[in-house]
Amino acid sequence: MKAYNHKKAVQLVNYLAVYNQGAINKMKALKLIWLVNRLHLRKYARTVTGDTHYAMEWGAVPSNTKNIIEGKSPVQSPEKQYFEQYLTLDGHNVKSIQAVNSKVFSETDLEIADEILRHYNSLDQFELANYSHYFPEWKRFQEKIEKSGSSYKMDINDFFENYIDERGLFNDRVEDIELVRELFFESANS
Repeated sequence: MKAYNHKKAVQLVNYLAVYNQGAINKMKALKLIWLVNRLHLRKYARTVTGDTHYAMEWGAVPSNTKNIIEGKSPVQSPEKQYFEQYLTLDGHNVKSIQAVNSKVFSETDLEIADEILRHYNSLDQFELANYSHYFPEWKRFQEKIEKSGSSYKMDINDFFENYIDERGLFNDRVEDIELVRELFFESANS
């Protein structure tokens, strides 16, 4: 799997904030990023941010991006400095303070981000958290989370499992998904 790309992650949060009139709820942003990563992986054999995702009480979370937003990066780290150049955390909202640097994105990154925004941006953070509880990568840990309240590292293989709902974005032909899965693991191992 490709390494985590903090610039893409920060710019994706910025992109989502700008789309939402310059600010977005932190939890909502994290859920949308998980959906962007999940869909991009299924279509193009890679995630956008390269993040590690965890199953938590409030659903699926891209953990590295969460840490950057919450200021858990070292003070002088490139990640923290880059975040502060483009975004600020104001309570539970992440606010854009500089235009999106779209040069960090590929055409497919933006295609998928736009598709996720079209289908899911109308949901609030709690609706998105609840929605994430139906996906295989979270369901796998449901009992453990309910008992312990702990978080668990998601298995990227589960992102290739179909989830059938009225939106239909995560319901692909098995043959197509298997091909993308093979491409993903070939590139991850090379």
